[in-house]
Amino acid sequence: MTTTRLSNRVPIPQPLVRAWDRMSSRERRLAVGAAVVVLIAAAWSLVWLPLQEGAPRARQELQRDRAVLAAARVQATEIAGLERGAQPQYSANSRAAIEKIIGARGLQGSVTSIDVKDNRTNVTFAAIGFDALVGLLDSLAKTEGLRAVDAKLTPRVEPGALRAEATLAR
Repeated sequence: MTTTRLSNRVPIPQPLVRAWDRMSSRERRLAVGAAVVVLIAAAWSLVWLPLQEGAPRARQELQRDRAVLAAARVQATEIAGLERGAQPQYSANSRAAIEKIIGARGLQGSVTSIDVKDNRTNVTFAAIGFDALVGLLDSLAKTEGLRAVDAKLTPRVEPGALRAEATLAR
């Protein structure tokens, strides 16, 4: 293929075409050989070297990822075992359970009323400390599964005391 036909197909700068036409066939073969060597060196440095340098790092990442996966699988089996484990047994009578915990915390004197309706228990305290109320609600949640679903807190004149109306449910 002559340079005229090649330049019609591929846009080649004119100074390169003139230089190519002035070269002898031996010089042309040397130029093509040099271009092939440069292309091979570029491919080696741009493709092969990064692949070789990345392989050890990829092996280390693979080992780390396998260790993380093994730990996650162990945790997943532990979680599944905990979910299958025995559910805590709560007392059937929520009123008795609340009275028992209130008695254990020494808060009998602050309770005004305990009413049970439709699986909900309304507890009213005339005057109770905020810290005592929070501790009581935490204890009820942990031991009996009773959680406050509604609460009305009204501050009292005494510092740190309040009137509390709480609705508890499982």
